[in-house]
Amino acid sequence: MRRRGIPVPPRRPRALWAIIYIDLMTQIMVFFVIIWSVERREAPVERPAAGLGAGMGDQTVRMVNLPSDILFASGKAELGPEGREVFGKLFGDPASGVLDFDQGGLARRKLAIHGHTDDVGDKDENFLLGYQRAWNVYQEIRKYSGELPDHVVICTHADNTPARVVPDTPARPSEEQRAAAREARAKNRRITIEDIVVGVKPAAE
Repeated sequence: MRRRGIPVPPRRPRALWAIIYIDLMTQIMVFFVIIWSVERREAPVERPAAGLGAGMGDQTVRMVNLPSDILFASGKAELGPEGREVFGKLFGDPASGVLDFDQGGLARRKLAIHGHTDDVGDKDENFLLGYQRAWNVYQEIRKYSGELPDHVVICTHADNTPARVVPDTPARPSEEQRAAAREARAKNRRITIEDIVVGVKPAAE
């Protein structure tokens, strides 16, 4: 008598949603680590070349770019609730050391706050808008440190930077060209916070 083989049920594919979820959570964790390294004793996540502080310091130790479209309403300089929440997470923990400016006398540390706009509209108005946004960011961070006024530089920018140049478009651009221009302008609208260290020359004997 021929015995029938026991049918083997087909393997169920691994749950795709679980793989996607784990990958997403990993990317979110990496994103927040890169945004700001809060421990001074740790090696910085990103260390740009010396001199990136545009003459304001010897070394840019950390730099973070925050999209203005998240922090501000279009064309406005006042921080919205989401913007205040962002700065609360970045600077609200006193134990993090982010706003501890004591360098032991060997160097001076300061923050440079850059307000960037896109290239749309009057350049003078964009300069003012960039400054007002940077000023309001300064006022928000100041809530978390009384030392800040002695350790801050405020800058305004009203045009593209080389890394975020809006591409030239013809008189009748295609939808793809318009989308590329919108994306570049959105990247230009941002707040950049630079963590700068200035070396102190030892006193002459």
